[in-house]
Amino acid sequence: MDSDNLKEQVGAIPIPAALRDRSRLGIGQAASERSAGSGKRRMAMIAALLGVILLSATLANRTTVWAAIQRALQFVPGIGVVEKEDPQSAQYVMNQPITIEDEDGEGSIVITGFLSDDQMTLIMMAGDHMADFEQVKIVNEQGEAFTVDRSLVSFSSGEWTASYWHDGKLDVRGDVKLILQTKPEIEVSAHLSEAKAHAGYADLGATVRVNGVSITAITDRVGEKARVSLVSPPMEKGSIMDYGISGVYLHGEADKLNVVDGSGKKLAIETIRAMMSPQREFYFPLSADASLGYTLTIPEISVTYNDETTVKMPAETREQLEQTFEIAGFPVTITGTDRIADDSLRVYLDLHYDEAAASSLYNFDIEAVSSMAKMKEQTGAIEYIEVPVEPGAKTVSLKFIRPTAVVRGPWTLDLKAEDFIAAE
Repeated sequence: MDSDNLKEQVGAIPIPAALRDRSRLGIGQAASERSAGSGKRRMAMIAALLGVILLSATLANRTTVWAAIQRALQFVPGIGVVEKEDPQSAQYVMNQPITIEDEDGEGSIVITGFLSDDQMTLIMMAGDHMADFEQVKIVNEQGEAFTVDRSLVSFSSGEWTASYWHDGKLDVRGDVKLILQTKPEIEVSAHLSEAKAHAGYADLGATVRVNGVSITAITDRVGEKARVSLVSPPMEKGSIMDYGISGVYLHGEADKLNVVDGSGKKLAIETIRAMMSPQREFYFPLSADASLGYTLTIPEISVTYNDETTVKMPAETREQLEQTFEIAGFPVTITGTDRIADDSLRVYLDLHYDEAAASSLYNFDIEAVSSMAKMKEQTGAIEYIEVPVEPGAKTVSLKFIRPTAVVRGPWTLDLKAEDFIAAE
């Protein structure tokens, strides 16, 4: 089934009861606890926020299941693509981000996304050298006030991202006020308009499919900058971890996402720290003469696959081992082992990285083991790993999980000047 154009194909497909039960996932542990016992309430599936399809791994036919839930498809700026079980339920969204700066101009908070419907209200924001906070107060057009608690937060080097989530209906639409519970409080105005439903991803924006991966660029304008959000239909066996914005470690700038204007000038890319991987939203300056449009090129992306395998190997020095296993369809050869200490083993690996192939494995994790890895220069593929072993042990079993591969394009999307008309 073509997942880029689903609405007409699946309108009559009933939603399995098992799916309804398994797909009602809260956003954050606190939210999950608050919603325990509310089995009849629907949580909208926000694939772009979570980065993975919110389905149980025990469901055998994922294509059928995915079709069953995609009754309607909407895009929420700053949050992503939302698939709804009930296409009749209106959703209200904030189309433009709101930036708040401190008095010195050295710190900022950006409210990147705001969604409210009959089932929930969700606010996304990112902070840079400004204090985080646990609650947001919303005041609607009628003067009614609602408090929304923080459900997720992450920190990194003076920056933070957070989501604020309310389970249930709030009367939030049109012109509203947001009061951030900082010290002192910060009050800003926002406008929520009804989100538009779409038949499929291709209706959201320019879409290109290469090597089995479809990427859609959703565009709008923020001041004198273009904003682009990248989305893809969920994959059956994995998920995109990088759209080329961050790039594969040790790969060059030529392998990263880039935008050029009609004259061939490469434009600077800006991002706002995302809540979760992958980073999918970026900005670039609009050219003075945009009549020729822009070209967005994604040379390669990173995909993490839902596969794992356990391998038993010698826990002693073996210079010539040549033990091969497979993970996510990629061969991996253990070329040798080196007992570098009583409690530590170095494992040399050949990931058979091929720059001419459509995809190449370059990374994975080891389950339940604190390990380190050395990457090969230029390719970024693992050269060897070091793992703990029991003193005196002759063998060790390692469980390889979350294999990640570079998938090559390029995905080339032509963006027209009219794609960057400011949202109302």
